[in-house]
Amino acid sequence: MTLDLTNARTRPRRRGSPARLALALLTVTTAANLHTPLAARLAAADGHGTAMAGLAFAAYVGGALPVLLAGSGLPDRLGAARTARLALGLAILADLVMILWPGIVTLGLSRALLGIAVATTSTLAPALMTAQFPPGTDPRRIAARVSVATTFGFGFGAAATALCLLIDPLAWMRPLSGPAWIGLAFLALAALYGLPDAPRHGHRGMIFRRPAFPPGTLVFGGAICIAWAVVGLVIAVLPATLARAGLGAHAGFATFLVIVPGILAVPAARRMAPERAIRRGLLVLVASYPLIAWGALSGSIAAVFAGTALAATACYGLIHAGGLAGVLMRAGQAATRATAGFFLLAYAGFSLPVILTGAAADLWGQDVALTGFGALLCLSALILWRSSTIPVATGRHPAGPAEPS
Repeated sequence: MTLDLTNARTRPRRRGSPARLALALLTVTTAANLHTPLAARLAAADGHGTAMAGLAFAAYVGGALPVLLAGSGLPDRLGAARTARLALGLAILADLVMILWPGIVTLGLSRALLGIAVATTSTLAPALMTAQFPPGTDPRRIAARVSVATTFGFGFGAAATALCLLIDPLAWMRPLSGPAWIGLAFLALAALYGLPDAPRHGHRGMIFRRPAFPPGTLVFGGAICIAWAVVGLVIAVLPATLARAGLGAHAGFATFLVIVPGILAVPAARRMAPERAIRRGLLVLVASYPLIAWGALSGSIAAVFAGTALAATACYGLIHAGGLAGVLMRAGQAATRATAGFFLLAYAGFSLPVILTGAAADLWGQDVALTGFGALLCLSALILWRSSTIPVATGRHPAGPAEPS
């Protein structure tokens, strides 16, 4: 009798580290809004108006959409961990061009690169985070880790730059937050090495694959769509309204508040069924919007801050964490493509309603634009509320379709 020693040897599974991956996710998303508080000033310095600042803002979505529409196969071709390192490298490049050549055109290029980096990271994050936990871990726990890391990053970048501008207003073209982020990025790159990779599904030669919408996931995508529409409004449209009221310097902190307080609601979302989480999130979202709109139009910064903090619990807490968990529960092996579909709808909400609201503000004024946005928000939330109450056929969530090869 002979023993097959080759088959007898088993390679031990690498020990996962959710904290190290969370650091990388936080770092990439911090870069996303790091330079947004500079958009209006850079446009004015280059002799352009708010339209150019809005175009630079929209370049982020222009970079993200191709990845979400067709690039979800990249982690299966290169591996999720290697793709995450490439995304972080793109974010470093985006920050470097802003440090070396600050300007509104450079900001547009930087945001396009960041759109690619963040969209790539967002689609692979749930699968890669799953690989850091033991098999059979509750998807809600995994979604909560991803939500907390990315949420804090999205808000922290804008707040860090806004703080630098308050401390040293004369250094607004090259605030200290840019070089400081570069140091954090290299630390995050080192943290990614040696992490367990996510399993690869499908044909490894396929890079371009469409997003997936497994049965029962569209309601979660619709909820994140209108939630991120409110976030986009606060980031892109609200600063002009605040500036008219003499509160332009507070725009970066409004961005921080519409994102980061959502972390406080993530534990609650994790304990709920995903449908219940998004229903409660929709209620909070609708209740918070009047505070944001009235505060901006009347010049009450307290109302703006209260409204944005309340909205954050819905946008990045209940709806983001609950919706992502609902998608993962139904996605099965199609987790990367289903996540791409979820964020495709999120970025559609982040861009299109904001562009239309900005155009309406130029044509009919801020009052009409913000009121119209609020009316459509309420109608959309009501439709999604009714859709989310449809019961599932069984007590357990379906595993979802297998990833096609």
